[in-house]
Amino acid sequence: MDSLIAANSKFCFDFFQEISKDDAHKNIFVCPLSLSAAFGMVRLGARGDSAHQIDEVLHFNELGNDESKEPHDPSSKSKGSDSSVEGQKQTSAPQDRQSESTREHQLVGCHFGKLLSRIDRDKTYYTLSMANRLYGEQEFPICPEYSDDVTEFYHTTVESVDFQKDTEKSRQEINFWVENQCQGKIKELFDKEAIDKSTVLVLVNAVYFKAKWEKEFNSENTVDASFSLSENEKKTVKMMNQKGQFNIGFIEELQAQILEMKYTMGKLSMLVLLPSCSEDNVKSLQELGKKINHEKLLAWSSSENMSEKPVAISFPQFIMEDSYDLKSVLQDMGIKDVFDETKADLTGISRSPDLHLSKIVHKTCVEVDEMGTEAAAASGAVAAEKALPSWVEFNANHPFLFFIRHNPTQSLLFCGRVCSP
Repeated sequence: MDSLIAANSKFCFDFFQEISKDDAHKNIFVCPLSLSAAFGMVRLGARGDSAHQIDEVLHFNELGNDESKEPHDPSSKSKGSDSSVEGQKQTSAPQDRQSESTREHQLVGCHFGKLLSRIDRDKTYYTLSMANRLYGEQEFPICPEYSDDVTEFYHTTVESVDFQKDTEKSRQEINFWVENQCQGKIKELFDKEAIDKSTVLVLVNAVYFKAKWEKEFNSENTVDASFSLSENEKKTVKMMNQKGQFNIGFIEELQAQILEMKYTMGKLSMLVLLPSCSEDNVKSLQELGKKINHEKLLAWSSSENMSEKPVAISFPQFIMEDSYDLKSVLQDMGIKDVFDETKADLTGISRSPDLHLSKIVHKTCVEVDEMGTEAAAASGAVAAEKALPSWVEFNANHPFLFFIRHNPTQSLLFCGRVCSP
């Protein structure tokens, strides 16, 4: 599972950098883990170049060979070793190659199943609603083996809808399901122009997140304060304030601070990267975004770089909702064939050689405010008063990056860029 977590993290930074290119002043909040899982569902049924492109872009080709020795061996399932290719035209490939291919398809799903189950186990302490589902045109019957694997590994289903004859009903059905999965926070995932009679396969990926701080911000200390959008532009925001013991460090090569703020019970943390204030804060943030990667974030957030110190934090409230039509983004990253009717090979999903991915939409919602657990806040406040320390200032009054990490697995759940709270 460790190599899958590393692969997901690498995709996180690749994806974040890709969507950051167009507008340097735009707020961003995405859940690459959920997107990786969603595309893992497609990978389960992809073959040939369609599969190879997904593997390259999502780093699935870097999963260690020793992963197959983990307890849940996909080949132990009661189906035959060539089950994932059943329904396809027979080829001249040797049986052992087909068996190896099947194990490869199922391996990614097997480890995603474990990872998602592990994250789901801690959801008592936070709200994390991931809505991943494939909706396929009913004229393209889904292979039973594929449906079984998606249910087992990704805890979801493939739904048949009538895009051709009842487009609007299909759209409403998808939107209603997403709204229910995300506690009513994400509505109208697809507008009326998004789905038409030519639609054959839609990958739905919506995420809602909310958690309480381990050390709350007292709302009485929230004040109107200035946030520097750029050298010549400022806005007034609600700035939360507190003092306490937090893990903090400084990254010399970036001239930036890194702060860890834990959520309830420490299962999740927000890591905030704050460049030093400059004449062009947006440019500084762009430079930071270009330099960050999986290995560097591990080093920057390690105990060698971060230590617990008394910190005076000023941090803005914000709510971000965003929707991304990812077809062009993923095509630019190298996933091309699955979107092309003439090149897509999704014969592991359906026997039809014409099946291709019509659309993939990623929608997210996050709320950051003062809320926290009362008991944890009390103990933090007492420690701060007793120490009477010299405070390290962390003032997020200009653009910053943040990452939300699942600490038990070190998985990056979300990444975001705040240019204008």
